[in-house]
Amino acid sequence: MAPGLYGADVAQLRALAQDVQRAADTMTSLTASLSSLVSSSAWHGRDGDEFRGAWDGQCVALLRSCSATLSDGAQALRRNADQQERTSTDSGGGSGGGPGTPGPGGGSGGGGGGGPIGMSVPPMGPLPFGPGGPGAPGGPSGDPGDEPGVAGGEPYVVGPPTRPDIEWDEDFVYDSEDADPSDYRDWIEWRGKAEATRLHPGLQDAGEFYRHYLGNSGDPMTFDYESAYADDPAITANVDAEIARTQQGVEDLIAAGNTDFSVTGDPSPTSSYPQTENWQKTIGAYQQWSSADVEVHGDQVTMQVTVHAEDYYNFNRDQSDIASGTSDNVNGRFTELGWAQPFESSGTVERTITWTLGDPGSATVTGAPEGR
Repeated sequence: MAPGLYGADVAQLRALAQDVQRAADTMTSLTASLSSLVSSSAWHGRDGDEFRGAWDGQCVALLRSCSATLSDGAQALRRNADQQERTSTDSGGGSGGGPGTPGPGGGSGGGGGGGPIGMSVPPMGPLPFGPGGPGAPGGPSGDPGDEPGVAGGEPYVVGPPTRPDIEWDEDFVYDSEDADPSDYRDWIEWRGKAEATRLHPGLQDAGEFYRHYLGNSGDPMTFDYESAYADDPAITANVDAEIARTQQGVEDLIAAGNTDFSVTGDPSPTSSYPQTENWQKTIGAYQQWSSADVEVHGDQVTMQVTVHAEDYYNFNRDQSDIASGTSDNVNGRFTELGWAQPFESSGTVERTITWTLGDPGSATVTGAPEGR
C-alpha cells in the first residue's frame, strides 16, 4: 500500500512541515557559518589544506543536499495536508494519502527519497541503526538428496560449485501498514543518520548497507569478506572453522576413493558473532558454505577452497542493536510501511590449502591477507 496519511490530522501535518522546513533553514545557515569559519581559519600546512578541501568538496555538498531534501520533505508534507483537506471537504471524511508523500526512492510528487537527509554534526561514536542480528538464518531448505547444494544428504558432495537453498526469517511484512505523522518524522531522522555514516570512518560498510536498505530496491549486495576476515576476529574464526570443516569433508571423500574432484558443502550457521560494530551492522548472524577443487598426489592433498558467506539484511522484532540499544522495531517499521526493503548479501574468501593426508594439522595456507 502507498505510504499515505490516511485520516491524518491536517494541522499536525502542517506543523510537522514547519518543523522540517525550520530544520532545513537552520542547516543552510549553519553550513554558511561553518564555511566562513573554515575559510578564515589560521590552520595552515598540508593537514589544514586537506581539511579545507574535504570541507569545500564533500562536506558542503552533503550538507546542502541534506538541506534541499529536508525542504522537499516539508513541501511534500504541505501538499499532503492540502490534499487531505480537499478530500475531507469534498467527501466529508478522511482519505488516503495524496501525491507527494515522502516515501523512499523518490515517491510520488518528489517527496522523501532521492537524496541525503541532514545531520548537524557527524556522529563518530556508535550510531543507533543496524540490525542487532541481521539475517538470522531460518536454516537450509530442500528435499533430502545427495546432489550438490541440496540439504538432507551427505554434508559434502562431489560436484561443481552449487549454491544451496537457504531460508531466511522475516518478522516485518513488507508494505503491510499505513503511515502516521510520527513515521515521517522517524523517516527523516533515520535517513539523516544513514547519510551521516558517509563521514564515519569505522562504519563505511554498515552505512552502505543501511542506505541500500532504505533505498527500497531489495537488490542483492556483495560485501568484502576478505576485509571482514582481516578486520574482525570473530569472522576470522568463522572462516578458519569453515575451512577446517571442509578439509575434514574432503578427507572423508578421499577415503571413499575420490582423487581429483570438485566438492560442494551444505550451509551452516556461523558460531561467532562479529565483534566490530561495522560488521555487526553489515552482516550480523550469517551462514557459510564452501566449494572446492581438490587434487591428490600420493599423500599430498591440495584444496582450492572458496568460503561463501550468505546473509539476509533485515531487522528482527523485539531485538536491539548491540552498540546503541536501539530496538530493531524502529527500522523494521520502515519495511512494514513499504519504504525500505530487506535484501540478500554475500561475500567470498578464497584460500589454497595443502596438507598430508590423514594429518590436517600439517596444512599450509596461501592466499590469506598479510598479517593473518
